[in-house]
Amino acid sequence: MSGGAFQSHLHAYILKGAGEEALKEARRLAMGYLCRGEEAPCGECPSCRLFLSGEGRGENHPDYMEIAPTKKTSKASIKKERIESVLKQAAMTDYGEGGKVFLFVDFDSTTVEGQNALLKVLEEPPAKTRFLLLSSSPEKILPTVRSRAGFLDLKAKEAPGDPERRHRTFRLMEKVFLRREEVFFARHFFEEEKEHLPEIFDYMLSYLRDLAVVYETGDVSLVKNQDYGTLIAEQAQSAGSRIYEIIDALYETRRYIEMNVNKSFAFEWLLLTMGG
Repeated sequence: MSGGAFQSHLHAYILKGAGEEALKEARRLAMGYLCRGEEAPCGECPSCRLFLSGEGRGENHPDYMEIAPTKKTSKASIKKERIESVLKQAAMTDYGEGGKVFLFVDFDSTTVEGQNALLKVLEEPPAKTRFLLLSSSPEKILPTVRSRAGFLDLKAKEAPGDPERRHRTFRLMEKVFLRREEVFFARHFFEEEKEHLPEIFDYMLSYLRDLAVVYETGDVSLVKNQDYGTLIAEQAQSAGSRIYEIIDALYETRRYIEMNVNKSFAFEWLLLTMGG
């Protein structure tokens, strides 16, 4: 999981996880982004040694920052003012020439105003700057923020993607956007792939994210799935704002499955939402 993320061109990732172990993995990911060695995180380069110094939480690294909820009212949250402070620091030059990394803990606690403030920088991120949004409930994050970030489940076991499964998933998405009645045939696909649902969800989310990026910016060079760039560009405008509704539905379906809700019901609901 981590190796691919270190090489990704994405500037933001939603990291699904909770507790100290998830936080440790998120910090390891941040250390990997800042690493100057050949195998990230190498643990030996000056950046890694600086990150691990002290208590190993990155507190001594000048290009790394953690942002956690504070409790000034009855409920702890990350507020707009804190996000604005982060944006000012993100715009500053990094110290180690490896970029900057900002890790948000319990990002789903961020106020709507705060998330909207971060959205501006996710649309035009500073060079070599990464935002890691750790959350136990990604579905609570605004869909506009989710559509501009990758997704990593910190509990998921790393496994190589299946090119054929990815292609079939993208073809399914293409058909559904072209002819909504295709949703009635799509159930067979999910039944066939029921042992690979996390991978299917990730492919679908990646495809939808690319649609949202092109819909908002018109810039096909920003999409992750460049080999499907032409198709994505064609579908982005026709899909319109429905993209965000479907992204929401995808996150909800993932949550239903994790709650052991009847899979057939969950998929039917997702497909009906996709078909409008």
